[in-house]
Amino acid sequence: MRVLIALLVLLLAAPAQAHTRSQSFSTWTVGEDTVAGVYQVDAYRATQLSETPQDLAALLKRELEATVSLRQASAACTRISVQPIRAPRGEMRVEIAFKCAKPFAEVPGELTMGAFFAVSISHTHYIRVTSKEGVREGVLTQGKTTFPVGGDEAAPSSFGSFLFLGFEHVLSGLDHIAFLIALAMLAGGVWRILIAITGFTLGHSVTLALVAFNVLKPDTAAIEALIGFTVAWAAGDALRRVRGTPQWYGLIGAGGIVLLPVLGWLFGLPVLAWSVLLGVAVFAAAMSYARADAPYLAPAIATVFGLAHGAGFAGPLLEMEIPTANLVWTLLAFNIGVELGQLTALAVLGGLLWASRRVFKDNIPPLAFDAAAALLFALGTFWFVSRALA
Repeated sequence: MRVLIALLVLLLAAPAQAHTRSQSFSTWTVGEDTVAGVYQVDAYRATQLSETPQDLAALLKRELEATVSLRQASAACTRISVQPIRAPRGEMRVEIAFKCAKPFAEVPGELTMGAFFAVSISHTHYIRVTSKEGVREGVLTQGKTTFPVGGDEAAPSSFGSFLFLGFEHVLSGLDHIAFLIALAMLAGGVWRILIAITGFTLGHSVTLALVAFNVLKPDTAAIEALIGFTVAWAAGDALRRVRGTPQWYGLIGAGGIVLLPVLGWLFGLPVLAWSVLLGVAVFAAAMSYARADAPYLAPAIATVFGLAHGAGFAGPLLEMEIPTANLVWTLLAFNIGVELGQLTALAVLGGLLWASRRVFKDNIPPLAFDAAAALLFALGTFWFVSRALA
C-alpha cells in the first residue's frame, strides 16, 4: 500500500490539465504534386515549447516550420503555407501545405512529423492521409516520425497501429489510471476487481461505438470533467464504506458541485451547463445513501462510469475522421488495445502491492488505505473542478 501511495503522489505531481495526454493530430489531402493538411494540438501543449510567456500561435507556427517537412527521395518539397486557423476552445490548429517537384505517382513522398517529441518523449501523433488511391491512418511516436505519401497503392491502416493506440491511450492517461486504482479499492478482491473491470469495459465499449458511428455527439469539456468526477467519487465512496464516513458528506459534495456556476460567475470563467452539473450533484447525493455493499455496487458503477470514459476514448478516433467502412475493425483493434492497457496497469499495480507486502511482511497500517483514497479523491476533485471551469 505504501507503494500505492507513492504512485498516487507521482500522479499528483504530474500536470493535471483538461487533457492529460501529450498527443496531436493531423489530416492531409494529397494532390498530384501537392500535400495540404491541418495540424491540431491542445493549447496547453504549445505552452511547453517555451519557458517564457509568448504568443502561442506564433510559437506553434515556428515549431511546425522547424519539425514538419515533406521529401521526395532526397529532395525537400517546398513549404508554401503555414497558417494558424480557427479552432475549438482549448485547441490550436495550423494549416500546412507543400508543393513537390514531381507528381507523387512517379516519385512517392514522405512526411516527417517531429513536433513536440523534443519536449515530451511519450508524445503520440495520429495522422490521416487521403489520396486518390485511398485513405491511410497511422500512429507516430518518437521512434517513428515519418509517414509515406503517394505511390501506386495506399496500403490499409494496420490493425496493430490501432491496437497500440488503445493501449497507449489508457497507459498515458493519468485520469484513466487513477480511476482504475480507485475502482480496485472500491471493489476489493481480485475476482471482484475483474468483474468491475468487465462492467467498465462494457460501458466504455458501448459509448465508444455510439460516438464513433456518430450516433452520439458528446460535449468534450463535459466528458473530461465527468472523468475527473468518476475518480473522485470512486475513491471517496471506497473510503466512506470502509471507514463508515457519515452519509451526509455526500450532500456537502453535491452542494459544492451546484455552486460551481457561482464560482464561474465570480471569476469570469466559463462553466459547464447547469443540466450537467445538476445531474452530477443529484447522482452524488443519491449514491451516498445507497445501501448496497461496495463490492456488489462496483460493477454497476463501473458500467455507468464506463459510458463517460468511452466517450473520452473515442477522442483520437474522431480526430482521425476514420471512414465508416473501416470503423468496425478499427473499434475492435482499439478496444483490444484498451483492455490490454487496463490489464497491464492492474498487473503492475498488483505486482507492486504484492512486493510491498513481502517487504513489509503485511504490516501495513489501515491509514495507508485512507491516505491513498484521500489522494485519489483530491486528484479527481481537482480534475473535475478545473475542467468544469476551463
